[in-house]
Amino acid sequence: MKYILSKKLGVLLIVAILIFIVGCTNDGGANPSASVPEVDSKSDTKNDSGSDAKKGGTLIIGMTAAGLPALDTHSTQGQEGYRFVGFQVYDGLTRFDLTQGEREPDVVPALAKSWEAPKDGGVTWTFHLRDDVDFHDGTHFNADAVIFNLERVLNQEFEYYSPQSSAGVSSNAQFIESYEKIDEYTITITTKEPWSIAHVNLAWVFMGSPDAIKKYGNEEYLEHPAGTGPFKFESKIDGQELVLVPNEDYYGEVPKLDKLILKPMPEPSTRVAALLAKEINWAEAPAPDSVARLKSDGYEIITGVYPHIWRAYLNEVSEPIKDVRVRQALNYAIDRESMVNDLIGGLGTPSTQYVYEGHPWFNEDAIDYSYDPDKAKQLLAEAGYPDGFDTRIIIPASGSGHMWPIPMTQFIQQNFADIGVNLKIDVVEWPTFQQLSRADFVDDRDALGYAHGTPTVTMRNFRSTFHSQDSGNRGKYINPKVDELIDQAFASYDDDERNGLIKEASKIVTDEAAILFVVHDLNSRALATNVKGFVQPQSWFIDLNSVTVE
Repeated sequence: MKYILSKKLGVLLIVAILIFIVGCTNDGGANPSASVPEVDSKSDTKNDSGSDAKKGGTLIIGMTAAGLPALDTHSTQGQEGYRFVGFQVYDGLTRFDLTQGEREPDVVPALAKSWEAPKDGGVTWTFHLRDDVDFHDGTHFNADAVIFNLERVLNQEFEYYSPQSSAGVSSNAQFIESYEKIDEYTITITTKEPWSIAHVNLAWVFMGSPDAIKKYGNEEYLEHPAGTGPFKFESKIDGQELVLVPNEDYYGEVPKLDKLILKPMPEPSTRVAALLAKEINWAEAPAPDSVARLKSDGYEIITGVYPHIWRAYLNEVSEPIKDVRVRQALNYAIDRESMVNDLIGGLGTPSTQYVYEGHPWFNEDAIDYSYDPDKAKQLLAEAGYPDGFDTRIIIPASGSGHMWPIPMTQFIQQNFADIGVNLKIDVVEWPTFQQLSRADFVDDRDALGYAHGTPTVTMRNFRSTFHSQDSGNRGKYINPKVDELIDQAFASYDDDERNGLIKEASKIVTDEAAILFVVHDLNSRALATNVKGFVQPQSWFIDLNSVTVE
């Protein structure tokens, strides 16, 4: 049977909730137009020692999230939910290779052992599935399971359709026009238009056990999740901790840990205190002023470059933000070097473009927004605002990829005051921030925009931020040339050509100050000395399978 989405549903999907998101900047590394080599169904990455294997200890992580991520096939709590729950409990047809840190991760086979991308402007992808995978509830994975999960998020008429899961994956599934089971272990996915990074997007479209979803229903399934990932659900205490244990039947490398415990700790100082008190042995994004103390006490501070930007959307339909000179002035006003060195202790790098210097999309010919308050004042005067103006910004108190949003925004507030711009800061909790940022700007409350961290910069993120027809373009930035370049990149199956097109678009959006560029995160975390085997990837996401706690 072939499943085709209605035009109405397609529209709904496009305007569905945006997950800010997204995994590796070269969108998969390997040329998707080539057939991906098959993975042996009896791959030697399988752990041969079984359940009698090593005792790897208990890893307890203090997350920046304000709550526990949902256990459905879509993750909540932003991309941190995907980092610690989604990619641990579930698999997509593809995944990111997070086992090395020398380069940005490639997209590699997961539940699909190989695939063929369309050729000559085609739109149909073929995926060949593994035949040796079971869900955590013991039921078997096959093509029917894939179709069930796609129906659950794409077909509103489906008995087990989940609006929450649909919204959660909309930005990664909006390109799908139809899907079809060819045989027990083969499916095809047809895109609405040429979409060269479909294999990247599908890493976020997770597969849950159809039997478990049917048995418990969509709501109760959250208490009985059954994916195929390296970890499986054991228990939770609402709002306090989530306990995962290794999936001893995992088709890949079975985790060495005995348990993985996740604790929501949105306050940086709380995470550091818990680490020092040995209540946790891994703290995400430790408070910058605690790093020296942690190092002196023997804790390992891990950092590394990866695709990320902490920036603010700018409301470009409002006065005075719609004037490019005002947007440029705001970018010149930020003393990024001082923010990085003095405020956040070197745990980030200055951002004057969407990507960091050295990235394939970084354009050396674009405007360099070095700190220049005099130039900022000059531009404001030319735009008709010699005395500055009043505006507001909304930020989350904490959350996925946001680093330390309150002190960082207060730093910007002082920079803006120096050029006459009075910035009012509205701080809200992460769930409220998500709801507000999905809506259009309202009155003067959102005159400036939303400060937001994007920890997984991909072509999809670039499109959602700058393409005028993308529902994720919160600032309503419009440039037909940028739209054209992005469309051409999405239609190309050649890595170099795609990167060149996005690099050209990057110069335009930088010169026009389409957003407020601030900093790139360095993915900091503090680990106790007895945490061993972790490899820091060039990604927001992580592989915990090799980690042990002595």
